[in-house]
Amino acid sequence: MILNSSTIKIAGPAGSGIKSAGQLFSKLLIDHGFNLVDYGEYPSLVRGGHNTYQITFSDKKVFSTHFNVDLFFSVYPGHWQQHLKEFTKNTLVFSDEDFSEVKSKSNFLNLPLKEMATQAGSLLVVNTLCLGVAAYLYNLDTKLAKDLICEAYVKYADLNLNAFNIAYNYAKENFSKFQIKINKSKKIVKMGFYDGNEAFGWGFIKGGGVFYSAYPMTPATGALHFLASKQAEFRLTVVHPEDEISSANMAAGAAFTGARSATGTSGGGFALMNEAVSFCGIAEIGMVYYLVSRPGPATGLPTWTSQGDLFHAIYSGHGEFPKVVLAPGDIDESFELSHNALDLAAELQTPVIVLSDKLIGESSASTKFFPDIEVKINKGKILNEIDSDDFKRYAFTKDGISPLSLPGTVGGEFLANSYEHDEYGFATEDADLSEKMFNKRMLKVKTALKISPKANFFGSKNAKKLIISWGSPKGAILEALKLMDNKEDFAFLQLKTLWPINPEIKNIIDAFKETIVIENNGTNQLITLLKSQFDFHPTKIINKNNGRPFFPEEIIDLLTKK
Repeated sequence: MILNSSTIKIAGPAGSGIKSAGQLFSKLLIDHGFNLVDYGEYPSLVRGGHNTYQITFSDKKVFSTHFNVDLFFSVYPGHWQQHLKEFTKNTLVFSDEDFSEVKSKSNFLNLPLKEMATQAGSLLVVNTLCLGVAAYLYNLDTKLAKDLICEAYVKYADLNLNAFNIAYNYAKENFSKFQIKINKSKKIVKMGFYDGNEAFGWGFIKGGGVFYSAYPMTPATGALHFLASKQAEFRLTVVHPEDEISSANMAAGAAFTGARSATGTSGGGFALMNEAVSFCGIAEIGMVYYLVSRPGPATGLPTWTSQGDLFHAIYSGHGEFPKVVLAPGDIDESFELSHNALDLAAELQTPVIVLSDKLIGESSASTKFFPDIEVKINKGKILNEIDSDDFKRYAFTKDGISPLSLPGTVGGEFLANSYEHDEYGFATEDADLSEKMFNKRMLKVKTALKISPKANFFGSKNAKKLIISWGSPKGAILEALKLMDNKEDFAFLQLKTLWPINPEIKNIIDAFKETIVIENNGTNQLITLLKSQFDFHPTKIINKNNGRPFFPEEIIDLLTKK
């Protein structure tokens, strides 16, 4: 039988090269023309613990990794017991241990990793040994594999090539009857391989971003590291200050000077940035906040995923002022909404928050080659010269968006501080003027509704049931609908702009008798948000709140369960 898709998983302690070997295998699959999505789990440990990396790949588009695994490697003994629910009767489980007493429907196979590693010359190559076995079982091109190994392990290429050959030959001699046949692409196209943080970084670069500041906080740190590595090539300024308060205020200062800027963090760091969000609101400084969620409260589950920060983003900052909250649902949208956010911040002169999570931020996928993509940039109402002796930075306008001068522009001087102010920026406590200035700022909401990204609609408007979600569940939902026998019964509405809520979505929702809301949180935040905007009563609610993402198999089960 030839499979349409396959899932491989490798597990072991931190420090054993789980992710590096997994990503190398992902690149090998991409070089063969496969589409893929990966997902990794790891505890908050530098060494030890239980780490995993899995890939679901196919010659067709893949939206999410699968729960059920076809090929499983334990690089050290004892790392397979946590995954019994993921194994099927056809799963091949490899580990360096005696499986004679195991009674299971899966195929448990002894793989003498320690012996082969010793033969290769180092116990550290157990991850490469697994790669060699997998390459044989999937009948992959050994030259491509060896080229990637040489590229990945420059200083230790010979050692790892030797390990690959030993494992490949061992598999050929002992596991030939277990080879897995999978449909292969007839046409190989140029693809990129990025995680969500890298995609956000590429969107920032292509969108004209020039200043990024961040204090490291999992799972947003990848964006900081990526952009720092691109400073010289793209003339970026990337700063790692002493804390998140400094990060936000540095970015706000850079935005004040006209730089397209952003800061990035997770929930705990964003809590410290709230005063800066408010400052940008009243000073009308357009900048981007990249919020990559993990489960809270407090430190919570620092290396796991959650959609618990929706309200945190929407209601961030004290007082009332316009802001935009965007939520990417996959790697492509992390790129897209990154440069969209820069445009919105420039156009609206107000904070824009890109709300992602660990699943998207740290998972990778085969996708477009972002360096080749050109993006049209919207710089907003920046004045290059002032043609009046009476420049009003905060002038009352029909859309609430006032003309902006940059520091150094002759005749364009103004005050920008945290006080309520008049049209020139001078502080005021006048009741009428304060209300008028508040209303001016809130006029931006109408413009935001017009220019912010619209929701995605998948499926037929004649479907019986409508699934509503936002952010990272998108992949599992689309993969589930791809696999379901009764997929035509369901349509899917994915919200990309979470604030302000576009009232047009009510018309879409009202066209369906049954609505199902899926969220990776425990308090139905999207439902509460929609109810605050219009009459909304979902038929079914599906939540998950244990730090783990949704998988398509469980979506199918939950959608079909009565």
